[in-house]
Amino acid sequence: MYENLTAVVIFIFLYIVISGRLQKTPINGAFFFILFGLIASPLGLGFINVNIDAEELRTLAEVTLALVLFTDASNANLSVLKKVFYIPGRLLLIGLPLTILFGFAAGLILLPNLTFLEIAILATMLAPTVRLWVKLWLQIMLYHLL
Repeated sequence: MYENLTAVVIFIFLYIVISGRLQKTPINGAFFFILFGLIASPLGLGFINVNIDAEELRTLAEVTLALVLFTDASNANLSVLKKVFYIPGRLLLIGLPLTILFGFAAGLILLPNLTFLEIAILATMLAPTVRLWVKLWLQIMLYHLL
C-alpha cells in the first residue's frame, strides 16, 4: 500500500514541478493523470496494483467527484456569472441534452451489441466529459497549426 501511495505522491510532486510549463502546451493536467494511470496500472508497467472492492471504488468515485465539482465551483467568477447567467442556462438546457442525444446516436452506430438502455446510460455518463476531449483536441490542432 505504501509503495502505491509513494508512487502517486512522487507523480503529483513531479506534476506540480512541471505544471507551469504545461500551461503553454495544448496538453492539460487531466491528460497526464490519465496517462500516469495507464502506465502505472497492470495494463502498463504494473507498478501500482490496487485490490479494491465495489464499495471502496464507489467511495473513491464519490470523493473524486466531490473534489472535482468543488474545484470547478471555487474557480467560478461569480461577478461574471451574474452578468452572463443565460450562458450556463443554455448549456444545461440545450447543450447537455443535445450532447446526450448525439452520444446516443453515435452509440447506436458504434456499439451495436449494447442495448438501448446501456447506450443511453453510457451517453448520459460521457456527455459532461465531451467538453474536455473536444478542448484537448482543439488545443492540439491549434498547436500544430501555429
